[in-house]
Amino acid sequence: MTSTEIYACGAVEADPPSRTRSKSALFCPDCEYEGPIDGWTVEQSDGDRTVRCPNCGTDVQHR
Repeated sequence: MTSTEIYACGAVEADPPSRTRSKSALFCPDCEYEGPIDGWTVEQSDGDRTVRCPNCGTDVQHR
């Protein structure tokens, strides 16, 4: 007679999916440039702050 053994198994630990984009990156909607926050052009005057794409010059954020 053949016996069958049943084993309980827990969740398989797998590596998390690789990230293709950093969470600390900005994206230009015009030229699709992607770069770290500290690589963008920032201009400040009279309390206003403008962040521009270093690739094409598009204003990405204005406060």
